[in-house]
Amino acid sequence: MSLDLARVRQLPAKVVRRIRSLPATVIGLATIRLHERRWTSPTATTPSSVTLVGITDFLTRAGVGPGATVHVHSAWENLNSGQFGAADLVKRLLALVGEQGTLAMPAIPSIGQVPGALFDVKRTPSAAGLLTEVFRRYPGVSRSINLNHSVCAHGPNADFLLRDHQCSETSWDQYSPYYRLREIEDAWIVGLGVGHRLKVATSLHCVESALWRENAYYRKLFREEVCYDYKALDGMTGHHCYKKRSGQIYTPKLAKYFSPDELVEETIQGLEVYAIRARSLIDKAIALGREGKTMYVWPVPWPWYFKKTN
Repeated sequence: MSLDLARVRQLPAKVVRRIRSLPATVIGLATIRLHERRWTSPTATTPSSVTLVGITDFLTRAGVGPGATVHVHSAWENLNSGQFGAADLVKRLLALVGEQGTLAMPAIPSIGQVPGALFDVKRTPSAAGLLTEVFRRYPGVSRSINLNHSVCAHGPNADFLLRDHQCSETSWDQYSPYYRLREIEDAWIVGLGVGHRLKVATSLHCVESALWRENAYYRKLFREEVCYDYKALDGMTGHHCYKKRSGQIYTPKLAKYFSPDELVEETIQGLEVYAIRARSLIDKAIALGREGKTMYVWPVPWPWYFKKTN
């Protein structure tokens, strides 16, 4: 045994890290497969045959309308029906919320989350899909400063959502666009082609961002810090550090607590879509997180992490 330990200590650090990350990798792949097998709509197709009218009709039925703030997650491989282009969808979504509404999308930088990286807010493309990159380039769109989970937005609430993201410790805390959605009365989180059961709903990470200081389990998820440099839209430069998240999730563990009136899910013309009010999602998810009801499956969220002490 001592010989084996000695051999492990002699392995390169990169190999040791890969060995230690193996359980998380296996569990992550397993949860993806499980989600696909259990929750993919039987009428979903890739690509879908969805139309712009189909999308806007769904959003209208869900309650999204003029003046709303809407954060859209998307997968263009499923949206790409051949009926419209990405720019057409951006224009239709902007028309839906109107001049008093705000449209937002993730704009995760297409560069590595490594110490010393340079994030050029104006020039670094979005790695969150074609629709987000087309939106990033749309006239009047602004972008938050965050190497981990940058966001783009257009409309009256854009500045409020984006302006302090470089102050975030965890990328989804009170300074982030993801959390600030809950502070806007008519704010929605929408998924277009990204699956059901909250498979892609980044604001769920507001849970660990809100609770990591008070709970040992959520602290385990933030063990690494990344510091990087950035160049803002106005040319100003700066430096930001954030806590990088780890862990594996299975979002149906949380989705089951939302009623069909709260989490509206449909499959329209082969496209899986959902809509949920941001405040409802974030507040309920944080309350559940305090009780130990979490989307995380790795590290194992053992019950004793969530026992209340007097």
